[in-house]
Amino acid sequence: MEKENDSGIISENEFLKLLFLVQEQNDEIATLKLLDFYEQDIIRLSKFMRVPKEEAIQGMKVELIELFKKKYPSGEND
Repeated sequence: MEKENDSGIISENEFLKLLFLVQEQNDEIATLKLLDFYEQDIIRLSKFMRVPKEEAIQGMKVELIELFKKKYPSGEND
């Protein structure tokens, strides 16, 4: 059951490193790795949206990329 919901496991340090690469260097490979990390969740959630599945998936990916690239000043997101 757990493997069913497992969208990949990466360490917190690896996640933060990828996020840094996306935000500071606009690294395409890091962006793809982060999207891949959330892929199974995106597919699962797309089933509950009242739009075509591909449109739902694409929309969530675009929103995630925008979120990944957004920089917060220190302490703002606490």
